[in-house]
Amino acid sequence: MNWQKLDRNETAKIIQRVSSTPDGALFSITTSEATAAHLPFYQGFMLVRLTNYATLPSFTLDFLSDGNSFYLLDGSPDPLQKIAARGALNLNERNVVEYVDFFFKHVTTEEGDIYLIRDVDDMPFMDSLSLDQQLHIRRAHSDIGVAYNRADDSFAVSADLYFAGVLLKATLMVAPDGQIEVTNHSMLMSENTTSGANTGLR
Repeated sequence: MNWQKLDRNETAKIIQRVSSTPDGALFSITTSEATAAHLPFYQGFMLVRLTNYATLPSFTLDFLSDGNSFYLLDGSPDPLQKIAARGALNLNERNVVEYVDFFFKHVTTEEGDIYLIRDVDDMPFMDSLSLDQQLHIRRAHSDIGVAYNRADDSFAVSADLYFAGVLLKATLMVAPDGQIEVTNHSMLMSENTTSGANTGLR
């Protein structure tokens, strides 16, 4: 993601606008920095990050914003749903994977965090596995596939996921409003190469 640092005037305006949000009062123009990044699946909205460098470690909040409204990314799907309701979500076959990745990075499900595996080498625990386990994963890993359903304007994304200590192959059904349902999931690693933990996904 390409972040662009905002100037002090823009940073001051953002701090003023988010001061009423949870933890928004912790930012000041003297100790904070604002950056912004373009998101290809949103029209008119950007990802805005405020970082307070006066704390150790530094403290960060992320927002989705059109310059006037600021929606705090708090781990719930609410901010994404509100933006979709405003008609700003524009999914297509070129950006739906980016959206799924963004969704899982900023929304925590009832069962826990889900990670989209786009590159095997970027998996959280890869270095802790034996060489045989790493080889098994590399052989079993598949590139992400996308299929568009014209009937209901949805997308089926076939991908590998990391969830609750288990690697899965799954189909992600992405609705036009951005809601995601995990279906057809099966273990990517066999019982003798993983702990076999219960995924909790239905």
